[in-house]
Amino acid sequence: MIRLVRLCSAVLMSIVSVFPVTSRAVERGLNEIEAEGGKWAQYYESEDLDGLMTLYVDDAVVALHGQPALFGKQAIRDYFAARLGKAESTFELNYEVRETHGNIAYIISQYWLKAIDKKSGEVLLDAGRSLLVYKREDGAWKIAADIDQSTPDVGWPSPNGLH
Repeated sequence: MIRLVRLCSAVLMSIVSVFPVTSRAVERGLNEIEAEGGKWAQYYESEDLDGLMTLYVDDAVVALHGQPALFGKQAIRDYFAARLGKAESTFELNYEVRETHGNIAYIISQYWLKAIDKKSGEVLLDAGRSLLVYKREDGAWKIAADIDQSTPDVGWPSPNGLH
């Protein structure tokens, strides 16, 4: 009986000691993914095409609402190269879901984009929901799929006052 109690105690202690580590690891993964989502907006706002491209895997897919899907890093680069630098852009993001599952992770967020054309001063307001799917490659999180769409429940004004 004493051996059984000791065995059960040892098993319970090993289980209890695993959960805090697992919980910390999960939280660290979520924080890493949230930081990656923020990098995309920072690179876009600062018109840093090379920085933006470091975030994508070679065979990434980008599907933006109202646009044909882009397959591969070169097509993605060409798309953004034609757009970056033409407008002063500001993003607001609201992360709704962040999850990691081994070497795959994703973020679903609401987004608001305000872009002011540098030549005409015309203001473009875009809002919707995005899905970023990440793969861990060589220890770094990279975007494998980047999808956005307009949605009826995300509109202007933005919650933090971007207008």
